[in-house]
Amino acid sequence: MSTATLTHSAPFLATLREMFAGWFATRTATPARPLTRFEEAEQLRAMADDLQGSDPAFAQDLYAAADRHELG
Repeated sequence: MSTATLTHSAPFLATLREMFAGWFATRTATPARPLTRFEEAEQLRAMADDLQGSDPAFAQDLYAAADRHELG
């Protein structure tokens, strides 16, 4: 391999490096923000909705827990 080949490949390698750096930067996970009390309570209510048909007493407990968590 000659020196001329190495000097001509430098711009190509720089372009590849920038391309892969951009590709990896767009795919790195951004840290999720913490959920608010309201969002957490809504997730709990959604779980209660799913359980309402199979275990209504437990679903009611989850609704109450969601209300307490949200208010408190």
